[in-house]
Parts: sequence; structure tokens; C-alpha cells
Amino acid sequence: MTPPAIVEAAIRKGLAMIAICDHNSGGNTQATQEAAGKNITVLAGMEIMTVEEVHVLGIFPDLASALAVGRRVRTALPEADEAYFRKFGDQPLMDARGQVVGRETRMLAGASVFGLSEAIALIKEHGGRAIASHVDRPSFSVIGQLGLFPTDAGFDAVEVSPIAVASSRVEEFTRLGPPVICSSDSHFLSDVGKCCTALTIEEPTFGELSLALKGIGGRKCALA
Repeated sequence: MTPPAIVEAAIRKGLAMIAICDHNSGGNTQATQEAAGKNITVLAGMEIMTVEEVHVLGIFPDLASALAVGRRVRTALPEADEAYFRKFGDQPLMDARGQVVGRETRMLAGASVFGLSEAIALIKEHGGRAIASHVDRPSFSVIGQLGLFPTDAGFDAVEVSPIAVASSRVEEFTRLGPPVICSSDSHFLSDVGKCCTALTIEEPTFGELSLALKGIGGRKCALA
């Protein structure tokens, strides 16, 4: 999952826009954006794990916003030891060519100090859109961890996994209120484009995505 390999896989699948959403970090976003150039839009994102172990996707208007949130999240994460790396693997920081230029030393797989409402507020403070990650999954989803969907939490969208689409469970999540999107949540190159969202927009940008999530000006989103 190097920056150039991710970009190549996304282009091969015909995607126009992707987001890099590493756990509790935006450290490899710039490299992926540079690898993409003008060939595909790469949005800056992050998957924050809250104190309740809920995964919340943050999609940001620019790299600076994502990195600012990343610094806030990283500050309270403990330093990783070798036992952590043996369990979760290395956490390389790469350049646009896919060369390792550093190593993230904090426990990115752990929970942050932010509660659900605090994480959403942090995302929005930096102009981002907050999305409930893989709400159909029994673990690390807001429903799985809390036993309910808080309608007043301020989510801009809910994300379902490819499994929900394949099992025709999407309709039950449309009743939650926010628009439903699908992302591949790729941890392997073979997963890139496994599930995606069709956006009716003028161009693949964060601004147009935001309009589509709100259904403004004829923009809209639907499961592809």
C-alpha cells in the first residue's frame, strides 16, 4: 500500500477521487497526493478512533487541516514498543515514490483521548466532514460500540462496507438520516474500488463532495 501503488490501483478501477484515511494519522497523505499529481483527486482524510473505540472518518478541505487534526490526535497517543509493532506491523512514512522516509512511533491502532462528540467537533473545527465509519460492522462502528445511532451527533454521512451492499442491508441504514455512502476501506491493493460512491458533481473536489452530501445545487450521492 505505497502511495504510487494506491494511485495506480485507483486509476485502474476508474475512480476519479479517493481519500487517504489512515488510523489516527494523516502522515502519508501528502505523499499520495504528490504521487497522484493531476491524474486523480486525493482528499486528505483520517479515521479517528474515539475513546469508545468508534471509528469516525474525517474528510478535510486540504492537507493542512488534516495534519492539524493529526497533531491533536497524535499528542495523546502512547509511544509504541516492539511488542506493538510485532502485533500491528510497522508504521512507515513514505514519499511519493513509495520510499520509506520515516516511522510513526505512536500507537496509531489505539483509541484516542477524544470522545465521539469531541472527535466530530474536532473534525468540523477544521472544516472537515464527519462520517460514521462502516456502520454495518459489529466492531468499531458507532452502532456496534454504543448500541444505537446518535441522531444528534452531527454526522454528515454514514458509511457502509462492501459486505452491507452485497447482503442488501443498505436500506436499513438509509433510515438513520444522513446520506449513505460506501467506501472500500482498503487495507490491501486488491480491495481498492471494491465498493464506491457515485457522485453527481461538477468536478472531483472536497467542495463538490460537501455539496453532494447536503444535496445542494443538483449534486447528490448514491451507491455505485
